[in-house]
Amino acid sequence: MTKWFPLKKNNRFYNAIPDHEPESVIFGTIPSLLKTFLKSFSRKKAQPADWLSPQQIPFRSKELSITWIGHATFLIQVADLNILTDPVFGEVSSFFPRILAPGVHLDTLPSIDYVLISHNHWDHMDAASLTALKERHPGMQVLVPQGDKQWFAKRNFVAHEYSWWESHQVEAAQFSFLPAVHWSGRGLFDTNRSLWGSWMIRAGQRSIYFAGDTAYGTHFKQIAHEYNEIDVALMPIGPCEPKEWMLRTHMNVERSLQAFQDLGANHFLPMHWGTFPFGHDHFDEPISLLKKEKSKNKSGVIHSIKAGSRQIIP
Repeated sequence: MTKWFPLKKNNRFYNAIPDHEPESVIFGTIPSLLKTFLKSFSRKKAQPADWLSPQQIPFRSKELSITWIGHATFLIQVADLNILTDPVFGEVSSFFPRILAPGVHLDTLPSIDYVLISHNHWDHMDAASLTALKERHPGMQVLVPQGDKQWFAKRNFVAHEYSWWESHQVEAAQFSFLPAVHWSGRGLFDTNRSLWGSWMIRAGQRSIYFAGDTAYGTHFKQIAHEYNEIDVALMPIGPCEPKEWMLRTHMNVERSLQAFQDLGANHFLPMHWGTFPFGHDHFDEPISLLKKEKSKNKSGVIHSIKAGSRQIIP
């Protein structure tokens, strides 16, 4: 199966298929974007107690343990390594007030070895959270998409950058940066100056796939072709609405489950829901839809994950 590689033109990256060009996503949907902003202001901030279930986190773990902290932030513990994905522990914008508190506080995290960044959007690459982590864990290393290393180097992080299908190899693990259908940008003038993607972690004879932000695409089958045994897939399930905008760069529950099937992974853990009001849908709509799908005997789907709960993957 032919691998996808990012396209680059005039110092900007592009997805491999024209239906997902970033300009049409941003400038063609301004009415939907404005509506989303207005809805975020009208929502009351909530802290659903039954979505939080903080548990004691071990300092290290040989077995595969995954704790959802919120949004796309997971603590992955395996083979005595502690790994964080897209760490966000606070607010990212006054337009989108945080709904769900972090399931693990910054000060109660175990020693962090690696941080994986899927792309540089504010809700995935948060400067305040990253700075706080570096202060607490000065030995941690950050693995980032191509084009983002300079941001970290200016702030004295130990960072390594990668394009799709490239890997960071250490004695205990391999981290591989893989395709996704999305875009990047932290301001008005840097759209797609850096790459975006997903990550595969292989450690302790286990494989963990972190999808980052992505629309549905054939890259999932390409990844499955290269990695024929995936223990767990961390998959986004929202925002869901408005579909004409969101599905160009994100996945709803239906498409995320199809991607999970394409990957051939054994376990599905949902993310990118219930933390920030990024779509028109109610903040608990994605998980409600996933529970309905689970009732149809979707094998391997773990829908009852709560922020702070520790999942031991058999």
